[in-house]
Amino acid sequence: MQVWRSITDKLRQAWYRRDKQKLLVFIVAGLSMIAGIGLGVYRNSTYQETALMTPQVSLAELEEVVQDRVQAVITDLYPWVLEGPVQLVTVEPPTSVLPDPTELKPEPDLEPEPQLSFEHLIWPVQGEIATPFGWHRHPVYGDWRFNAGLEFSVTDTAVRTVLPGEVVAVNTNGLETELVIDHGSGWNSIYRSIKGIQVGPGDRVKQNQNIALPEGTGLVFFGLTHNGNPVNPQAFLH
Repeated sequence: MQVWRSITDKLRQAWYRRDKQKLLVFIVAGLSMIAGIGLGVYRNSTYQETALMTPQVSLAELEEVVQDRVQAVITDLYPWVLEGPVQLVTVEPPTSVLPDPTELKPEPDLEPEPQLSFEHLIWPVQGEIATPFGWHRHPVYGDWRFNAGLEFSVTDTAVRTVLPGEVVAVNTNGLETELVIDHGSGWNSIYRSIKGIQVGPGDRVKQNQNIALPEGTGLVFFGLTHNGNPVNPQAFLH
């Protein structure tokens, strides 16, 4: 029986101590909540007081501060700006003139093409005609061949232009050299069996200008073409 009482007393004392611990916990929690609320109210009131104490800056004062800062930057970094008077320049965009749809497209100014005068067509070399224009029997092989120009037996050392024009080609096949001059209006003159050519493609030549030398055979071919078709030069040589 005494043992039972002893155990009962210990349990009662333990329960009493436990209630005191709960009470202590409740008290501490309540004090913490009160302290937290008070701290929050204090901070809020401090922030509001600080906001109320912040001075208000007007727009004029702000512009003055900005101008002072810009002036200080220009003085320190770009002093050359302050050396002379500042002139404001207004750049106007260029005015574009739109074409009138009803206006006709202007035609380019073309130089009139010079007309050829075959009345003054000179001989390309000094000599005699060895082979005429057209079909002829070859003196060595005996077959018929077509000669698209005139073959001259040369007695001089100069090959000349028969008309003014522009050199358009200088060709060679390894056996002979050919020079072609454009005289306009579809007319070309052709020179073969020549050497020592003194002009090149793109060069402008005058009439009676020395352009080459005869080959060692003493024979020089001269031809005229109109729109690519061979023409008998003997009808125009004077």
